[in-house]
Amino acid sequence: MQIFERLSAKPWILMVLYAAMALFISIRSYQQPLKTMPGYEGGVTTYNNYILFSNSFWHLLEGKNLYAAYPAEQYDVFKYSPTFALFFAPFSALPHSIGLALWNLLNAVVFIIALRQLRLPPVREWGFGLLAIQEAFTTTANSQSNMLIAGLLILAYVQLERGKIWLPVFFIALTVFIKVFGLLFFAMILLYPQRWKCLIPALVSVALLFLLPLPFGGLGRLLQHYREYAVLLAGDHGTFIKYSVMGWLQSWFNLSPDKNAAVLIGLAIQCMPLLFWKRFSNPAFRQVYAASWLIWLVIFNHMAESATFILAVAGVLLWYYAFAERKTWHILLLLPVLFFTCMGPSDIYPKAWRVLIVETWQLKVFPCIAVWLVCIVQLYLPKGVLQAQK
Repeated sequence: MQIFERLSAKPWILMVLYAAMALFISIRSYQQPLKTMPGYEGGVTTYNNYILFSNSFWHLLEGKNLYAAYPAEQYDVFKYSPTFALFFAPFSALPHSIGLALWNLLNAVVFIIALRQLRLPPVREWGFGLLAIQEAFTTTANSQSNMLIAGLLILAYVQLERGKIWLPVFFIALTVFIKVFGLLFFAMILLYPQRWKCLIPALVSVALLFLLPLPFGGLGRLLQHYREYAVLLAGDHGTFIKYSVMGWLQSWFNLSPDKNAAVLIGLAIQCMPLLFWKRFSNPAFRQVYAASWLIWLVIFNHMAESATFILAVAGVLLWYYAFAERKTWHILLLLPVLFFTCMGPSDIYPKAWRVLIVETWQLKVFPCIAVWLVCIVQLYLPKGVLQAQK
């Protein structure tokens, strides 16, 4: 414990650790040879997501369909908003070697700033950072945006806790224009006295972010971008299931529920604690509810990939460090998250085991489902049971 106390006197060390990880992965990814993909003539980089993001700005600038396939330029298609394509302009203007490193650094830095803003005791802050680093590694290796989203949502929660209005709604709105599911985190606003004051800032933030790409083709082209985006998202809701509640039900019980029905049921369960308005004054209630939303956003996404789970693991850790005292059963719930959710896809297991853990048995997602259920149960417990961390 003393080592963490000493490290806490130098808060920049955790930031340096994550920044070094981001730079190391960026250099390694950039130097790796191209991969071959079935049905695709060109070679695929290990940082293909960054290529998609970078190309999206030039497609926006040229007035092209952002969501069409461009096999001569990239593998797969862009699945983010026109606003995100515009935000990527500073990275797109740089050589890939530099832009990739800066993009990964941005994700890591925002996440650590969010962690610092939680103002956890030193031991817990370092525990949070170290326990999350494997998932941070996974999402960074895929040059994904999930660590940035996790950081922004945690920052939104922190700012709401401090009575702020504009910053939290802007952070949440920003995630919506990266990945649409961030929209649901607006439910957190309902837990705070400033809830009604947040309405206009939320509308202004969403409208501003929506209209930012307006100079690139005018209103007609912007609306067409969103129509094309809607078509893509509708087509993406196919029969394929990855690591989710739906995938777990199919793997363990051979059940194949309608995905829309499963999401609606999960959403109803997730929103029910909002009826307990008398408990909103309890900081532990608010922290557990924020944690449950971070987990929900992943486990009820039927297309959730391994790189998405930094959100869920951040939620698990936010829950784990929410209490004044942690009991043995808290630790027993955390361990499967570490060994299967975080480490399941890693090289500590033989390849055959990794397939069993992550895909066949759905143990990538199940520990997060278990923690989410515990969060919901705790929110239903009698007032006064939840005690905030000190």
